[in-house]
Amino acid sequence: MSVILKKIKNQKIVPLFYNESFEVSKNTVKALYEAGIRVIEYTNRGIQALENFTRLKEISTIEFPELLLGIGTVKNIKEMGDYADAKADFIITPVISEELVKHSVAKNIILIPGCFTPSDVNLAYQNGLRLVKIFPADALGKNYIKSIQPVFPGMNFMPTGGINADVDGITEWLKGGAIAVGLGSSLIKTDFTTEQLTEKVQNLLKQLNQY
Repeated sequence: MSVILKKIKNQKIVPLFYNESFEVSKNTVKALYEAGIRVIEYTNRGIQALENFTRLKEISTIEFPELLLGIGTVKNIKEMGDYADAKADFIITPVISEELVKHSVAKNIILIPGCFTPSDVNLAYQNGLRLVKIFPADALGKNYIKSIQPVFPGMNFMPTGGINADVDGITEWLKGGAIAVGLGSSLIKTDFTTEQLTEKVQNLLKQLNQY
């Protein structure tokens, strides 16, 4: 976890996306990697997700050697097992449950669970997890993390859901206690070329590094 946590803190953003096409998925990962991104969440949101993810992991050792590629939107033990077998560097869930947490601990799978309430965060905290996704972030607001953070010393928070990919909005979350934010469709738009995506992310990372 410490390596992933460090990289996420350094990046301040974690791009997340899914595309049915493997080629589009590969080109998106390539564009993000060339922009300086080293942690990406591919999302389990379509019938090609597992196959695409498996192929991306197979090529990443050579083509994206420093990349930590995780899978998101994992909701049950079966999916967790499938992606663990596909060598996911980490697994992100939209929800948290005792079953998911216990399974991840038993199987030594790095889990970043989705939490909404303090009770959710406490379940992660009591099981030794030190990074959670706050989801959906836009429903909770930028002051939420700051409000609950003192209760969970050492816990790290990554809000995701409805966050705009602009430096002002992101830094508000960071000032509110987040270590990074998850960015989906606001960052990776379907009408972007890979060159435009690389340029946008490079500029965003450069601005955030000044924060």
